[in-house]
Amino acid sequence: MTLLRQFRRYLIRRQPFPEGWLEILNHHVSFYRYLPEELRSELRVHMPIFLQEKLFEGCGGLEMTEKMRVIIAAYATLLILGEPAGYYPDLKAILLYPNDYIAEVDEEDEAGIVTEGYDLRSGESWSLGSIVLSWRDIERDLRSPFRGGNLIIHEFAHQLDAHYGLSTGFDEVGKIHSRTPWNQVLAASYIELRRASERGEQTLLDPYGATLPAEFFAVATECFFEQGRHLREQDPALYRQLRDFYKLDPATYLPVSD
Repeated sequence: MTLLRQFRRYLIRRQPFPEGWLEILNHHVSFYRYLPEELRSELRVHMPIFLQEKLFEGCGGLEMTEKMRVIIAAYATLLILGEPAGYYPDLKAILLYPNDYIAEVDEEDEAGIVTEGYDLRSGESWSLGSIVLSWRDIERDLRSPFRGGNLIIHEFAHQLDAHYGLSTGFDEVGKIHSRTPWNQVLAASYIELRRASERGEQTLLDPYGATLPAEFFAVATECFFEQGRHLREQDPALYRQLRDFYKLDPATYLPVSD
């Protein structure tokens, strides 16, 4: 990090946290009410830096508001409270659509033939510096907090994964490439989710996490921050790995959902 960026961040930290932002946190960001005061304080330190350094852009006719920016920044900052990690150094812009959007996709079959098409999506994280989100889906998550799913958390988990290679230690069938405690625990939980999904069983983790290791990490992160107590009870080994990585222990302070 350059000295200029360090100095800019120092100046931002010296500024008082805006009262309007605090009102948004108290009224629209459910997890904020349950954070211990020291973590609330950390959130208020890091959020202004994140908001200053990232470009927010409304797309598809959506007008980006301060409320939208603050809500997205709050959840994004939650993931890095334990260690700011450069404030997602690979991320430059957050693109926000009013609802699901059409994305171009290319699919390659076993013969190597590539078919161009389109897919309806609510969010995606690009390694080239952007995150795309749907405000309609964010509002849905805000109305039903602590249910295990959160689009912002999911997509920002992908950013951390892309930066650190967190899901690269095992393949899509769960075969481990490097035998570390992290890879062993995540691969075992991933395989169990795949099996439960194939049997049609109801699972704590979103079955979407059974599709790929990267999706498993994002889904597990959602559950960790949204339903930490349930995850700690059902899969304590996975919970411990995520707790040690994020340096947070949400099971000790978040409410228990039904």
